[in-house]
Amino acid sequence: MTLKHDALRQISYIQQALSQSKKPIGFFIGAGCPLAVRVNQRNEDGKEVSDPIIPDVAGLTQKISDKLKAAEGTEETAWDKLISLMVEDGVSSPNIEDILTQVRALRSVAGNGTVRGFVAKDLEDLDESICKIISDEVDKSLPNELSPYHNLAIWARTIDRELPVHVFTTNYDLLIEQAFEESSAPYFDGFIGARKAFFDLGAVENEHCLPARWTRLWKIHGSINWILDQQNNVVRSDKLDEGNKYLIYPSHLKYDQSRKMPYLAMLDRLKDFLFKSSSVLFISGYSFSDDHINDVICRSLENNPTCMTYAFLYGNIGDEKYEKARKCALRTPNLSLFAFDGAIIGRNQANWSYNDDIRTSIPDGILIPESSDNPTTEDKICKIQLGDFYQFSRLLKNLSGEVGDDEK
Repeated sequence: MTLKHDALRQISYIQQALSQSKKPIGFFIGAGCPLAVRVNQRNEDGKEVSDPIIPDVAGLTQKISDKLKAAEGTEETAWDKLISLMVEDGVSSPNIEDILTQVRALRSVAGNGTVRGFVAKDLEDLDESICKIISDEVDKSLPNELSPYHNLAIWARTIDRELPVHVFTTNYDLLIEQAFEESSAPYFDGFIGARKAFFDLGAVENEHCLPARWTRLWKIHGSINWILDQQNNVVRSDKLDEGNKYLIYPSHLKYDQSRKMPYLAMLDRLKDFLFKSSSVLFISGYSFSDDHINDVICRSLENNPTCMTYAFLYGNIGDEKYEKARKCALRTPNLSLFAFDGAIIGRNQANWSYNDDIRTSIPDGILIPESSDNPTTEDKICKIQLGDFYQFSRLLKNLSGEVGDDEK
């Protein structure tokens, strides 16, 4: 008998977990989530196309490259030189986070001399240029209040909770903040104040003293409105004054304690959550490409078997881009991967099936029946679309109200 995972039963387990008011519940929002929000615009040919509001990491890397690489026939730029060095070192297709890490690693040892053909000023200017383009590209607003982010915000504020919801994200954008504020869903992100809110490590470490109805928002890779001012204070502001620096993406190096501190505090929140008894974490839009975060998740789960983590993948379970995700799930029993065509649950990989005898209410479009050469009542194959953040958010909406005609 071929092993199958029962789709309806697993969705029912997820619904039960999301309906709890006493369980620690968290969400990990990755770079794939903004792709679920699309906006209409005209291309160079004048045709109307639907594009994601913010590109993924690969798309963002390409946009930055287009702006910083040398034009044909012109002298090599600092960007070109750095990419060439990384390719020589065996990084065949570096993404923007790899590149920022390399820039900052070289800067940390450059001092007043030269390192691999770069002086400190070259590296500082390149870092600043990259962060400026990132800020411009991801500084977007949700088009309406029917977005997946609004569904998450409204779900978070709907239940009278004994324990707060935790939202972790590697994204630099402000889409989560916009959705929570427009939905009147209170949240705490580690900063205190109004004009130039300052990062308060004491408040972060004692967040359990805050009201449970406040969602905790932890931005693991920084944010376009995090700034290191000229006095080395970490502040949150929508205005970048001259001489200040963006705090975007950590390199995990000890090159700058002031920059390093907020990121470590955010990772500590993730570790602390995963060590809570009977906690449940839902991961969306994350491909497990960051080894540092993978290590935090997997080691925490290994040491807390009562924590359950569901990771929803956009694509099929065998896709090459999910190789690291599969390795993590195949050695971690309490990490379940849900892809379109199958899943890894309890370290067992199998395709989806469903049984009509199991009754659960789910929005249309989440479970897609598939044709079979030998269909039976007990074993019908299907696909599960929870890896699409839009569809996952509709499941949240179904738990907090009627599912209507959402706009994608």
